[in-house]
Amino acid sequence: MKNICELPYLADSFAPARRKTIQVKVGNAVIGGDAPILVQSMTTTKPKDIEKTVKETLDLAAAGCGLVRITVPTLADALALEPVMKKIRETGCTVPVSADIHFQPKAAFEALKWVEKVRINPGNFVDTGVATLGNQTAESFEKGKEKVLEAFTPFVREAKRLGRAIRIGVNHGSLSARMLYRYGDTVEGMVESALEYIDVCEKEDFDQVVVSLKASNPRIAIQAYRMLVARLDAEGRKPYPLHVGVTEAGAGEDGRLKSAVGIGTLLLDGLGDTIRVSLTEDPVAEVPVACDLIKQAAPQQVKVNCPKLNKDPYNFARRESSEVELAGVKVGGSNPIRVAMPVLAVAGKRSSEIVTKLESLAVIKDEADLAAFCAGNIPENSVVCYTGANQVPAVRAIAAALAANNKKNPITLYIPALPADAVAADSFKLKVSAELGSLLTDGLVDCIYAEEGASAKEAMALAYDILQAAGARKSKTEFISCPSCGRTLYDIQSVIGEIKSRLGHLQDVSIAIMGCIVNGPGEMSGADYGYVGGAPGCITLYDHLEPVKKNIPQEQALDELVALLKARGKWVEP
Repeated sequence: MKNICELPYLADSFAPARRKTIQVKVGNAVIGGDAPILVQSMTTTKPKDIEKTVKETLDLAAAGCGLVRITVPTLADALALEPVMKKIRETGCTVPVSADIHFQPKAAFEALKWVEKVRINPGNFVDTGVATLGNQTAESFEKGKEKVLEAFTPFVREAKRLGRAIRIGVNHGSLSARMLYRYGDTVEGMVESALEYIDVCEKEDFDQVVVSLKASNPRIAIQAYRMLVARLDAEGRKPYPLHVGVTEAGAGEDGRLKSAVGIGTLLLDGLGDTIRVSLTEDPVAEVPVACDLIKQAAPQQVKVNCPKLNKDPYNFARRESSEVELAGVKVGGSNPIRVAMPVLAVAGKRSSEIVTKLESLAVIKDEADLAAFCAGNIPENSVVCYTGANQVPAVRAIAAALAANNKKNPITLYIPALPADAVAADSFKLKVSAELGSLLTDGLVDCIYAEEGASAKEAMALAYDILQAAGARKSKTEFISCPSCGRTLYDIQSVIGEIKSRLGHLQDVSIAIMGCIVNGPGEMSGADYGYVGGAPGCITLYDHLEPVKKNIPQEQALDELVALLKARGKWVEP
């Protein structure tokens, strides 16, 4: 097999189309094939709380959710699924239900009896927390593979017998010790983790499988999904449908933009058959955002004669560009990705770095201009900016043309004027975040030019917020937070508001706020500090991945977090 960097995940990066997959039936719903992209969300309750679980499921179904997921932390919760499903179906609600399983194979088998789909995590279905990275060897890796076959095969057979679907749900934050030993904390480890469980399904001639490879860092999630698709195609496997999402996206606009960057980038490439937008809010709030994102991030195409874009899509590196001075500011080269505007705008401590008119850039307005550019009509020592429709394939074409002509002009992305209408502005932000997020993930960007529109400050803030959501540049406190579920050990929705109020003035600091230890410590790997539910009513504080203060009473935890920041020299007075 070729080196993975040489394997394409798209047939044509200038004209992506929705990936053709097999169909997976989940109750009365279909995922994949030519079925519409299905929106799902997750309850925040334990199944043992029957009435609340039923109510949240019905509320999500009424909001337009096509599949509802319920966390099942124990065997007792799995047993409670019988009365839960009975009550849901008695109301006439037919929305399919998926059970979310970690660490509990017995609960997974029980859940198969009552729900239409079961999600298992390859990181802990067989390889539990008992195994540590330090005691792994080449021999234990292979023995672990045998254990996966031995334990997962009966589950696959039972799912096949009952006509259930399975989601193989890999989380970047909970890779098994075996995978970490062999592949490290990498995208390759995520893909291999999924393929190991797919192998078992294929041995049993079972293809009712949906796959996900989620991470709190959108770039990691994007690379993982791309690599999985390339591997499936290269190895002649079936094209299984994808469940696409970004874990721990957060709340409010930040959570929406981060989700749009991660999920939207994949949708623009035609990848994704069911999605969940994970917000630290009432789960009903996730549904309209997901529905709108599907509309705003449809695949785009440009028809130009252009050489292939030779850039590794699985390992991030910024495109090499020349340093050019624009309105007295250096753009490109090793400089940070700049923000430019036609007026000086200030939002908090962030301001536009470049005040210039669009005419000062080498503007490509439409596909005719793009065709001329790709034919070699490239201005010397200029900063190139595309302002037409279908920005993602167009900018890829610009980068390909520059490379083919041995040119290193910096590339500027374009944000049109924000609509004045609030509802239209929300949709606009999802669309722009998906488009710019895709190109930032590809490493093609040196600058973002934002038109002022109704509000110069809002336009400028959007540019910086997209840069932060894509992991391209940090300019304010970053909060990474899980959406809450039945495993959450405290009221995370209220706590995140308190933490943001207390710490939101800090710059260049990232804080992870996690409900429990299942995925929390792993998914916050990119955060500087963590606030994680360690036990009911107790919080464990982390400095990066090291727990430094364990099981602090929740009422003291925020003060202790501030004290930790002060001790590390990260605190400034508001």
